[in-house]
Amino acid sequence: MEKIFKIVGVFLLFLILGLFVLFLFARNAPPPLIISNFTELDKIEKISRFRSCSGHTTVPQNRSEMKRSMKHYFWVKPEYLGSDTVEMYAPYDGFVAEVREDRADGLEGEIWIVPKDAFTILPPIDRWSFSVQHINIREDLKRGSEVKAGELLGYAAVDTDERGTFDVVYAKGAPSVKEIDNWRGPFLALDSIFNHMSDEVFQKYKDKGIASRFDAIISKEDRDANPCVYKDDGPYFQNQEDPNNWIIFN
Repeated sequence: MEKIFKIVGVFLLFLILGLFVLFLFARNAPPPLIISNFTELDKIEKISRFRSCSGHTTVPQNRSEMKRSMKHYFWVKPEYLGSDTVEMYAPYDGFVAEVREDRADGLEGEIWIVPKDAFTILPPIDRWSFSVQHINIREDLKRGSEVKAGELLGYAAVDTDERGTFDVVYAKGAPSVKEIDNWRGPFLALDSIFNHMSDEVFQKYKDKGIASRFDAIISKEDRDANPCVYKDDGPYFQNQEDPNNWIIFN
């Protein structure tokens, strides 16, 4: 019996060391490049700028940036509101790292895509990944499912005027959520998708009137100098329709 315990102990030790090595690899892996457009841009009216005052606060857990939305909202044209009218696609070859649904919290569906070199046995913790929130996910897609760049993931969950946007996030996930200004923040770090697009993908946005990647991003310095203002105690902002928050497509 003692010999069995020793064998089990050695196995667990190697397992823990192996997972630790995988975790270090994930932390240091380069951010994945978006090589395929992930939605139908002709059906989009406008998108929010990175660090805008649109929607609710979305910031890293270390509070290095506060009171800003560090993601992009895609505003669907009214004529395309519906449960299966705006297609969503994989931005690169990879795996489904997580799927989540919490309708009580207003989240129809959320999907995370990690790059092909990721280890699917690990959640997307401290690993740069791509996420879409407010999406009706293909029923056959589960955690660990392989996807190819441009493959259909599902449809934007934009059924009504009250839910006319879906959210695109480029981030490192955290092990757990953290309460920040009445918002449950799940991110260690966030960046703009426009910093990680191939030139071919960005050209599609240029065709819609975005002359430069920087046009879609409010700098940290500018936002620090002009902080967003909450409604009440947060997490939602005032003045969400301020033109500075949005880029209108051609």
